[in-house]
Amino acid sequence: MRIMLRYTGLIWLMIAAQAVPQPRQNLMPAVSGDLDVYESVVRYQIKSWDLAASTFCIEVDGKDADETLLNRLRPLPVKAASGCDRESGRVKDKETKKAAVIFDIEEIRRISDSKVEVEGGYWCGSQCMAEGVYHAVHEGPGWRVTSFDMKIIA
Repeated sequence: MRIMLRYTGLIWLMIAAQAVPQPRQNLMPAVSGDLDVYESVVRYQIKSWDLAASTFCIEVDGKDADETLLNRLRPLPVKAASGCDRESGRVKDKETKKAAVIFDIEEIRRISDSKVEVEGGYWCGSQCMAEGVYHAVHEGPGWRVTSFDMKIIA
């Protein structure tokens, strides 16, 4: 009898736990993940870049972008951030020695299921840098950056 009561109590506890609403986590829609957002922001950065650059070096959360993201961006001339040299106050492609820019993107902040903000910016030299917030919306099959609010520019 005691065992039966114990199991009955356990079953009721499990049912009650499922009935209690869980706090809603701010998750991306199932159709799209962080990689899709990052790709959208980097494509926006590259498309809106109007200074000379033969290479776009990509940094995510202060580290080299992984090959998965870089492969999604190719055939654009992209490399991990470590492929660029930041010495002498300018950014150059380590291999070709030509002018380059480092695009940095940070953690995704979810505003809703269809809106996100991403901190990020660029660095192309000691007098050429900016940071701010990219705003993106989920539309159709992917994400689209709607604006960039610049916070710092030099």
